[in-house]
Amino acid sequence: MDKWRVVRSKSYNGAMNMAIDEAIMIAHKEGRVKPTLRFYTWDPACITIGYFQKLEDEIDLERCKKLNVDCIRRITGGRAVLHEDELTYSIIVGEDNPLMDSSITTSYKFISEGLIKGLNLCDVYTDELNKGEKIGRENLSAACFNAHASYEIAINKKKVVGSAQSRKDGVILQHGSIVLDFDVNKLFEIIKTESKEKKERLINFTARKASGIENETNIKLDINELEKNLIQGIEDHFNIEFIEENLTQYEYNLAEILYEKYSSDEYNKKR
Repeated sequence: MDKWRVVRSKSYNGAMNMAIDEAIMIAHKEGRVKPTLRFYTWDPACITIGYFQKLEDEIDLERCKKLNVDCIRRITGGRAVLHEDELTYSIIVGEDNPLMDSSITTSYKFISEGLIKGLNLCDVYTDELNKGEKIGRENLSAACFNAHASYEIAINKKKVVGSAQSRKDGVILQHGSIVLDFDVNKLFEIIKTESKEKKERLINFTARKASGIENETNIKLDINELEKNLIQGIEDHFNIEFIEENLTQYEYNLAEILYEKYSSDEYNKKR
């Protein structure tokens, strides 16, 4: 049975969370660490934008400052996500690992199935996974949670887990938000819209498409218990053994260097 590392959750600001994910990715590529499952939270709240988004076109930076919300560009694609009342996971593993399919959507499905097993252990039951949907241009926005991609996790047809994946130098990084309480109004305070009317329409549309686990189930989840059950569910589904470890000193040192990139205007405003 393969052994993977699990790193239990700690809170960091947005730049450090993204720096640590990339540091693990590099350390794994160099053969220094096992495949890794990591959990984390955000302090303060943070909106992350996808790698290809245009920050200043889509995010109200002044409003972010007033609300004490960080704004960071991810290494992964996709659209903007507000990280606040959630538990975030990341999985870092080689593309050549036999558990990971060469198809991004197939590997998404496999990882989602593991997450669902963990949620079931919390008595949280989700919709059947599906191939996602297309939405009309009039309802598109910079927000990730107003559309369902392939094999994303939903309850009552509302997305509650949003994930993104990057593949670089033979290594997969997938990270995602397991949302507990979804605040659609705060999200659209931060995301720019063309008019007040369009903002109201997008708020209403997104509220029908996205939510949080606690919003949909009325189950108040303890984050530590949720994390423990997700570890168990993924371990069972992947048929692996998790070894709980901390980040190595090498990863911390590398993350400190990468932090400078993720906290810089040059990187975050480069598009």
